[in-house]
Amino acid sequence: MTADPDRKDGRTDGSPGAASRWRRPEWTTVAWWRRPVGPIYLAALVLSLGKGAWFTCWAMFFIRSVGLSTAEFGIGITAAGVVGMVAGGPLGYLADRVGARETLIALGVIQGLAILSYTFVRGFWAVVAVTCVMIAAERSTPGIRIAVISGLTSGQERLDGISTTRVMTQGGIVVGAIVGGFVLSADSRAGYLALILFYGAVNLAFALLLTRVPHVESLSDRKVRRGVLVMRDRLFLLVTLLNGLLALSWGMLDSGVPLWLTAHTQAPLWVMGVLMGGNAVVIVLFQNRVSRAGATISGAGRLGLWAGIALAVSCVVFAATYHGSGAFVIAVLVVAAAVHVVGELFFVGSGFGLSVGLTPEEAHGEYQGMFATGQAAAMMLAPGVMTILLVQWGVAGWFVLAAIYLAGGVGTILAGRWALRNRHRRDPAFGVSAAGASVAGTSVTGASVTGASAAEQA
Repeated sequence: MTADPDRKDGRTDGSPGAASRWRRPEWTTVAWWRRPVGPIYLAALVLSLGKGAWFTCWAMFFIRSVGLSTAEFGIGITAAGVVGMVAGGPLGYLADRVGARETLIALGVIQGLAILSYTFVRGFWAVVAVTCVMIAAERSTPGIRIAVISGLTSGQERLDGISTTRVMTQGGIVVGAIVGGFVLSADSRAGYLALILFYGAVNLAFALLLTRVPHVESLSDRKVRRGVLVMRDRLFLLVTLLNGLLALSWGMLDSGVPLWLTAHTQAPLWVMGVLMGGNAVVIVLFQNRVSRAGATISGAGRLGLWAGIALAVSCVVFAATYHGSGAFVIAVLVVAAAVHVVGELFFVGSGFGLSVGLTPEEAHGEYQGMFATGQAAAMMLAPGVMTILLVQWGVAGWFVLAAIYLAGGVGTILAGRWALRNRHRRDPAFGVSAAGASVAGTSVTGASVTGASAAEQA
């Protein structure tokens, strides 16, 4: 006998394999706060509340409260961005060596203390030094957090855990930005100091919450000694570069569109609040669903292609607002932003699937740290790139940006196919799962695509 597909109660007739077909995965029946990754969700939400408030206000804090000039602020943030970009790889390797959870806790403490030191640090170079430490910790945290989740989960739970963390982070940032708006409206030294104390305390609370997360086995625990793997993994480095091209979409909405509105349209600036708010709501509602489509390497590659196409189309629609005004330009901007957020959902889901699926199980910290470097580079370069393309080049700049996104999307799906061919040559019966799921009758881990080749090269 076989299971009745019309039954809704999840019970079966006891035939072999029927229970596995119809029973819900055990992890889905456990409340999120009781799962090993539950404290990570809460910690991510708490941290993002402070992050949203801080990054809404930090420019005005440095200029109005610390007394830096606009040029000094720009130089300092650029220097900190460079440090943050290069710190991800080494800190990721350290996480693999001594423990991802312990490294993540240390980063929370370091960032919290750096933030709190703004209450008494004076002088340009001292502020730059503190900001470099703060940004290095802030930019390295997401990759190492993914390494912790990857070490505690497998299968679909892994990808869902990573995606849920992004949803929690995005929701917290929106709420935090509202808090930051009140601080900006007060524009007082007392308000900025209160914000510093709040963000510093939030980072320390983040670290404290992570102490409830189980320890992730490290190389030291297994008494394994190895060199750096990721720098010899050409496929993963290529995927990191391509994802970095698509990551320009973050800077496009944060800095590119406001610059475009100011320089080449007559749209009211308040419309940016509508676009940003809509973007956040869509991500919170749909990121988990979209990310599940990237649970395989091939699926993640296709998401990357669709991301490039959607982002390119959004560029063309944004270009149509040139010299626009009134209700027409607002309507077109809303359409463009809607297409953009679809591309962002696809790009993020693709990045999750490929970065986890191409990572050796013993090197999640190192690989995720490197992957975050590509995104950090995009965020560092985005303001300058957007200024040149959208302010100086005008409409032509939108088409150049669209070509960049298309290159990133096409390259991503080709890289995914390269990964599949590479693995199939080793094991023709293999089915690849980015989340570590069982595919094509073979149970695999996210390491399967490149782990063997990377280990051999080491």
